[in-house]
Amino acid sequence: MLAVLLIVFREVLEAGLVISIIAAACKGITIRLQVCTGIALGLFGALLLAKFTSLIEAALSGYGQEIFNAGILAIAALMLAWQNIWMSAKGREMAERSKENIKGLLLDGKGSFAIVIVIAIAVLREGSEVVLFLYSLFLSSGLTENSMLLGGLLGTALGAFVTYSLYRGIVMIPLRYIFSSSNLILSLIAAGLSSQAVGILANIGFLPQLGSQVWNSSFLLSNNSWAGVLAHSVIGYTATPMGLQILTWCAVLCVISLTTQRLKQSHKQNKDTLDATH
Repeated sequence: MLAVLLIVFREVLEAGLVISIIAAACKGITIRLQVCTGIALGLFGALLLAKFTSLIEAALSGYGQEIFNAGILAIAALMLAWQNIWMSAKGREMAERSKENIKGLLLDGKGSFAIVIVIAIAVLREGSEVVLFLYSLFLSSGLTENSMLLGGLLGTALGAFVTYSLYRGIVMIPLRYIFSSSNLILSLIAAGLSSQAVGILANIGFLPQLGSQVWNSSFLLSNNSWAGVLAHSVIGYTATPMGLQILTWCAVLCVISLTTQRLKQSHKQNKDTLDATH
């Protein structure tokens, strides 16, 4: 449930930031109808994706089921990894750039329609990621529908509260600290989803196992225990991992970390160069 809460919280926060930026840029203008319409369209698109995903899953049989499940896990892991890398390197610029874009849209006379589209795309993007992430967690961790629903509701409420608080200036914690702390946990989730995806493919013979059981830590943390289920959901823990799963888990974390650091350094160098020219 913690993984569900965190994922939903992050996606609601990111969509909420876009909406907050639009509201700030349109201060003094009534845009409630446009905001509600954009949110409704975005949610409708995300629900269509959820229905489409479940229909495909139900239609598959044999190895197709395992391949589809592994594909969903891999896509979710890839999206999480890219999200973390992008937010770590570019997150600081997001608010300012988005605000300038919204101001430009308002000035060109098409503000009303543009606001609806911008909000709808933001909600659809984050909603689509929630659908894939939660479906992948459902496949990999065996979470019950009730725990996923509770985690989703708590994540939504927390994300909305933090977004509103940031917009109103109540929360004094810098946004970069909120994102950096959640980035670490989401990187672990991405690594765990990746290891589960290759584990599924290795079990059906599509990938080499590189050792069917490197160790057995059941005596320390059982897969069936509450803590084991939580660790499985958050970091992809399994008491009897394959060599391929361990290798994939470590590789994904290294790639996310190294790519993030390189992009940060490149961004800093570019900013220093621009500052020096002015």
